[in-house]
Amino acid sequence: MNEHARIRLAIIQEKFGKRLAQGTSGAHPPDRRERFKDDFRRVLADIFVPTFKAIGDELALSGHAYRIEHDVGERTPSIEYHVLLRGLPEDANTLIRLFYNAEAAGDGEVIAEVNVRQTLTELTRFRVLSRITQEVAEQMCVDAIEHIFAVSAR
Repeated sequence: MNEHARIRLAIIQEKFGKRLAQGTSGAHPPDRRERFKDDFRRVLADIFVPTFKAIGDELALSGHAYRIEHDVGERTPSIEYHVLLRGLPEDANTLIRLFYNAEAAGDGEVIAEVNVRQTLTELTRFRVLSRITQEVAEQMCVDAIEHIFAVSAR
């Protein structure tokens, strides 16, 4: 092999070899925060949305309603679960919200809160998404709905 071809081959390997070794097909590998946000989106779709729908359908049997909204406002990914209680005005601010907190250390975290009458109450924070199970989501949601009912019934 002549020297020119050897140098060119070294340049090619230097330029593209690291990317191939990472298996990213030329794209930058996602950072840990992006993976966390992607995992959170999956948790929302696979756990929270079905949980919110099941609980909302149960509440609907008593004449209440609900609405689910994704990625509202600047904090994304996020979900808002509006609990529309019978007897309250439609614009009553009764909702459960989960959102990604980009200001947290490490990979980030998910904050869950309930909002009743313009008053926010933090429910919990998740830094390890694998700990969010159907049971955890359901219990958190039922606790928040109890809070919504209690405050709204005053």
